[in-house]
Amino acid sequence: MSMPEFELRIGIYPAIEPDRFLNSLSGKVALITGSGRGIGREITLALAKSGAAVAVTSRTKAEVDQTTKDVLNLGNGLRAIGVVADICNRKDQESLVNQVTESLGPIDILICNAGTNTFMPFHMTEPNSWWTQMEIMVKAPTELTRMILPSMQNRNSGTIIYTSSRAAATDLPWAAGYSCAKTAISRFAGILQNELNILQRDTFGFEDNGISIFSIHPGEVKTKLHQTAFPEKTKKEAPYVVEMMDKLAKMHPDFKGELAAWTCVYLAAGKGKGLEGRLVDCTRDIQQVKDHVLATPRPRITNACG
Repeated sequence: MSMPEFELRIGIYPAIEPDRFLNSLSGKVALITGSGRGIGREITLALAKSGAAVAVTSRTKAEVDQTTKDVLNLGNGLRAIGVVADICNRKDQESLVNQVTESLGPIDILICNAGTNTFMPFHMTEPNSWWTQMEIMVKAPTELTRMILPSMQNRNSGTIIYTSSRAAATDLPWAAGYSCAKTAISRFAGILQNELNILQRDTFGFEDNGISIFSIHPGEVKTKLHQTAFPEKTKKEAPYVVEMMDKLAKMHPDFKGELAAWTCVYLAAGKGKGLEGRLVDCTRDIQQVKDHVLATPRPRITNACG
C-alpha cells in the first residue's frame, strides 16, 4: 500500500480541538522538560487545561516561575509546581523526579521536550559542543525514562513523549548533532515500545501493555531556539549556512506551538492507539494518519522513523 498524502495542519483542527479534551487528563501527573518557554510551555498549558497536574522545569528560574504561575492562574483547582533543574545532571534528575512525586504523585505522563541546536558544518564543530547536544536530547530523556518507567510498569499505565524532528529521517546539512540526536531518540522510542509490549505481558503478567511511547515532530515553530541556533562562528566563517536555512524557513508555513501541544494531549489522552512507538508528525492530520496505520498490516519489526 502506497503512502497517501495526509492533510497539512498548521494550528488547531477538529481532531485536536481543545474542547474535546476537557478533563480528559484529570487525575494525571505530567512532567514536561524544557517547559519554561516555547513549545514546552505550550504543551504544559494544554495538559493543564485538560486537567493534568503539571511539573514545569528548565534551567531558567524566571521562565519556570512564570509558566507555573500562568498554569495556576487558569484556576479550576489545577495543581502545578516549578523546579529549576539541569536535566543533564544526575543529581538534578533524581531531585526533580522526587519533588514531582512527593508534591503531585506518581508521574503518569513524561514529555521530554528540552532541546538545543547549532547550525554549523561538522568540520567546524567542537567535540564537547557536539556531544552536549546528544546529552540534552538523548542521554537526559533516556535517563529520566529509566527513573520513571518502573512505576509505570508496576501500574501498567503511562505515556512518554519525546520531542523529535523530521530531521530524524532526513539528511539535513549543518545540523549533524541535532539530527543524530533526534534519530537516536526516535529509534529509542520505537524499540522501547516493542520491549514493553513484550515485557508487560510476559514478565509483568498484564493482558496488554498499557504504556504508550511516542516521538513527535512538532513542526518548524518559530521559537527562541531558532534565533540562537546560529553562533557567531557560523555567521563569520560559514554564512552560506545562514543563507540556506533562511531559504528553507521561507518554504514552510508558520506552524503554531499549539499544534504540537494539543497533539500531545491527544496522545496522552489515549487517542493514539496504533501510533505507539512511531514518530508522529504533528503537521499532518493525526486522525488521517491513524486511520491509515490501522488499515495497514503491522510488520513484526516496525520502523519508528517510517
